Amino acid sequence: MKNYFLLLVLSTSITTAQWFEKTSCNKNADKITNQAIESLTNLEYSIALGMAKAALTLDPNCGCAKLVVAAVSSNNPDFGSRRAKLDAIDVSKLSAEENVWYTFLGASREDRSKVIEAGVSKHPNSPIINYLTTNGTDFNSYKAFAEKFPKNAASSYNMMSYGYLRGDFGDPNKEMAMEYVKKSQTMHDGPNAYDSMAEHYASIGEYEKALELELKAVDFAEFGSTYWNSVQLYWSKTNQNEVSENIMQKQKKMQEAILTRDYESYSAFEHPDITHSTGDSNLSPFYEFNKKAFEAEAPIVWDSFDMNDMKVSFSPDMKTAVLTFYGSGSYTFKADQKEVSYSTRGSSVWVNTNKGWKIMHSSWAPNQGKNGIPQS
Repeated sequence: MKNYFLLLVLSTSITTAQWFEKTSCNKNADKITNQAIESLTNLEYSIALGMAKAALTLDPNCGCAKLVVAAVSSNNPDFGSRRAKLDAIDVSKLSAEENVWYTFLGASREDRSKVIEAGVSKHPNSPIINYLTTNGTDFNSYKAFAEKFPKNAASSYNMMSYGYLRGDFGDPNKEMAMEYVKKSQTMHDGPNAYDSMAEHYASIGEYEKALELELKAVDFAEFGSTYWNSVQLYWSKTNQNEVSENIMQKQKKMQEAILTRDYESYSAFEHPDITHSTGDSNLSPFYEFNKKAFEAEAPIVWDSFDMNDMKVSFSPDMKTAVLTFYGSGSYTFKADQKEVSYSTRGSSVWVNTNKGWKIMHSSWAPNQGKNGIPQS
């Protein structure tokens, strides 16, 4: 009863075309594993892993599911577990197609082409073996696969959409790119196609639409989703003016804390893993700005200080911001009460961390013919 309920839950919406002509799995596990491979080819590795493990609860001897578990694992010799997972499989119980995939997964990059050529020769009508011929450096390989196996073409249509966007099939064609990623979505209900469509909209500067689609990708499995980074990027792009204003306000509040010698307020802009390096407007050497900077006796008292003409530039991933600004005002020496006009230009680097925007670097210099802070 438990296995029947699991199959019912996992297979009610499975309509994916078969990837293998024959597997070593029982009928029920085969259905689940086939859907796992569909997710695997659509780069949804976590979903594929979950389905493969579900298939193994129905049939512990399902070799195809074991191959999926190995395929989504890392092949890195220093930390990956793919080789160990392949070694744990009883090859004698695999089907002929499974054996080809097994050999492919364990082969070196140099030997894979030979494995594929031999595999396709023996299994010309096998979708999974023919899919091994596709290559991210040749978008025409996806086109050829889609023409031969249109019922298994969801992932290929997705990849072809990038080919049309980049111009691999002639001139860049955004309309065709959108058409093909939509075709992928109609064939496979998974997050990757929404992520791809979001990337396409982002490439033409439509970040609000990209954000809307990326959130659909996240919604498939919110916690720990690999798509959150793109959501954050598109949200920041959509709300760039608001983000810029936020950083400018942080700069002003941080500077106010520095001028008033208020380390507690300043510490809100520090990150424990980031060193704030700075160079003062007296052109002294760069140094680390931290709590010790607040302990030294200041030789001056600020009469007025203003930051103006602030501008923010972002890195492409919106995780680093460079702020430029001008400072003006005046200060008085404690020793002789001499008042000095102050006029500088400056810049700072802010990093978007898991604790919010934090200061990383700042640099100041006097404007031409003007004064910065005095030598310490």
